Amino acid sequence: MSGICSNELEHQACGSKWHREGRQVVLRETWMSHMNRIGQACAARWILIALVIVALGACTSRSGPEVLQPSGGVRGSKTVTVFVATLRTPEAGAGVAFSAGQSQTLSYARYAISIPSTHRPAAIEWPSDSPNPATDFVTVEAARLSEAEFRAGVDGAKGHCRPSRLYVHGFNNSFQETVYRLAQVAADAHDDRVAVLFAWPSKANPLGYDADRAAAAASTDGLARTIEMLVERPCAHLTLLAHSMGGWLTMETLAKMSRERRRAVLDRLSNVVLAAPDIDANDMVRQLEIIGRFSRPLTVLVSSDDSALNLARLISGRPRVGSDDVRDPRVRAAAKRFGARVVDISELEASDGFKHGRFAAMAAFYLKFHEQLENPSGPHYAGPGVFMFKVSTSTFEPVER
Repeated sequence: MSGICSNELEHQACGSKWHREGRQVVLRETWMSHMNRIGQACAARWILIALVIVALGACTSRSGPEVLQPSGGVRGSKTVTVFVATLRTPEAGAGVAFSAGQSQTLSYARYAISIPSTHRPAAIEWPSDSPNPATDFVTVEAARLSEAEFRAGVDGAKGHCRPSRLYVHGFNNSFQETVYRLAQVAADAHDDRVAVLFAWPSKANPLGYDADRAAAAASTDGLARTIEMLVERPCAHLTLLAHSMGGWLTMETLAKMSRERRRAVLDRLSNVVLAAPDIDANDMVRQLEIIGRFSRPLTVLVSSDDSALNLARLISGRPRVGSDDVRDPRVRAAAKRFGARVVDISELEASDGFKHGRFAAMAAFYLKFHEQLENPSGPHYAGPGVFMFKVSTSTFEPVER
């Protein structure tokens, strides 16, 4: 340093300067190192998520829109009719199918799906290149509808007003997957409800979480309009079933309708069921504080070993309502506060590697437990609180306090 600092005072001043500058360099390098570690951790997290998704889906091939091309049925098969309201754009060159593109207006369609006599509960027997109605789900009819035709189809024959189920699908679902999933639920439930699908434009990409969230956020008006059409019927009896990210879309829509003084529409809903909802707990509280209590308890189906929701927690940094533990006192307190029934469905067999689709298996038990949901005067009615669904008895059993 003697070549830089010519005397003692200059030496001290210069040394101090170099000390300050050196310290700044160290701090800057430390900060950059810290940020690099964060960046590496984030990258590692996304790589891990991608690897898990790929590993769990490696053996699963996904059917394309061609499965919605009508073909012949077979005697002895059950046929389920699915009505659709969608914000997806039409699929080019694929008949009556819809893509992942976002539309600003609702389109409508109707599909008749043949369910084979060999069907197993909760399963979708996907057709191969040569659909076999004796063993596969097969589309036997498909048609685009006007809004008036959609309304008339849902209403059914004059004087025959059937209850309806509106299904709102979740993240990473293609259009054909949502149609066939609702057909499976309707077939297994055996409850003669009109099956109606609200199809929002999911990208059907396991790494497209953010894109799907944006598409869901843009779909609230379309879902609100669909709900309004279904409850306008004089004898409306509508159950709303929403899965995964569709649960977030549903709650956002109902909160928006409440803010816009359309509460009377919500009061006409017979039941609202959120299956494995991909909702941040803080979001859920905000939504429920806007909506208030439903006319009947909100049903929330959860399982703490849901791998898809645990991945969503990694992505968002926040726990998801659908992976709540019903033994947690905070969950019990929230259920009582908001008038909800939170049901652990972990005993149900999962048909997917993520254990995220258990709700599909619940449909087969519906006729055995529906009184617990729909008959407040019944001896085993399940009001607000926390429950375990017991497969052996097909009942909701209260969790011990």
